[in-house]
Amino acid sequence: MTSTTGGGKPTVAVTGASGLVGSHLVNHLVGQGFNVVAVMRGRSNESLFQSELASGRLTVRISDVLDPEGMQAAFEGVDVVVHTAGTVDALGPRKQIFDTNVEGSRIALDAAKIKGVKHFIFISSLSVITGQGDQYDVDESAPLTYCGESYADSKVDAEKLVMAVPPSDAMKVTALRPGFIYGPRERAWMPRLINSISTGKAMLIDGGTKETNVIYVGNLSRAIEGAILNEKAYGRVYNLTDGEKTTKKQLFDAIADGLGLPRVTKVVPGAVARAVCEVVSSLAPLLPEKSRRNLSRFSRAAFRLAGVNQGFSIKRAESDLGYVNRVPFAEGMRITLDYFKSERKQAGQKEAKMGAGAR
Repeated sequence: MTSTTGGGKPTVAVTGASGLVGSHLVNHLVGQGFNVVAVMRGRSNESLFQSELASGRLTVRISDVLDPEGMQAAFEGVDVVVHTAGTVDALGPRKQIFDTNVEGSRIALDAAKIKGVKHFIFISSLSVITGQGDQYDVDESAPLTYCGESYADSKVDAEKLVMAVPPSDAMKVTALRPGFIYGPRERAWMPRLINSISTGKAMLIDGGTKETNVIYVGNLSRAIEGAILNEKAYGRVYNLTDGEKTTKKQLFDAIADGLGLPRVTKVVPGAVARAVCEVVSSLAPLLPEKSRRNLSRFSRAAFRLAGVNQGFSIKRAESDLGYVNRVPFAEGMRITLDYFKSERKQAGQKEAKMGAGAR
């Protein structure tokens, strides 16, 4: 499925290579023998790729996703682009989010066409068909839905843009829709949830019985690999989760147990939680960044994570992409929490050394 004309594996450019999805994908693809171009805004995170650079199969190219010429240079000699770059700031200014997620996708898409890229894979989000209502075993036939959440709405527009490329075009397109992504180096939602649990602020909406749509970042990398130059994936979109029915309570309990924290026992009615999140999400973009960060647990995205039933079918991905050999939720969460425990330990050791130095 991933062979090029010469019989070898294609050269894959990964935008947003210093982010959660991008960095893990670079690690994974190089490990699978692909030649990879990591497209990043700067070189500060090159340390993530020491072994990959040493292998000779990784090239780093610097460009902002909003720089058309820079993106064209980044895609020189590339067969496939996996566009992971974007912002996931749940309460950021709407225009800023749309500029990065929609206009950035447009620039990347145009640059890929100009440079003769064969396949453009867009990393979308299950939020494009979630809205703010409960979902049960929903497949890819569900309509794209604007929900008022800036991130989710920007992903709707970006996915529309990418999937509007006609089937007759020389460059083929695919959109992959992961749910809430977890794994080592996750920064968008899990640290905030861990903080809420550790400080006793976390609550189970409606008892935490509703299903969540999480996906381990290693599973996402496997799905992306399965899509690369896969003719079955051309012009199609795919829902992606771990493929297990994991409730909100199971997610919260796994985090609490894994980090040795008390389990969450506070319960709040869904109607109350929704009302609070709507008010905060409406006002937060007007506040300074620090204040927005402090209110992030009351965002629409936070309500979507904790209060909306998120049941999605991944049968299409299993059939077309061979997305079957997945890391189980329990194992993926163990790997993730080991990473966070290591970070906390290192932070504690650093504070202790600073304290000793001050004396």
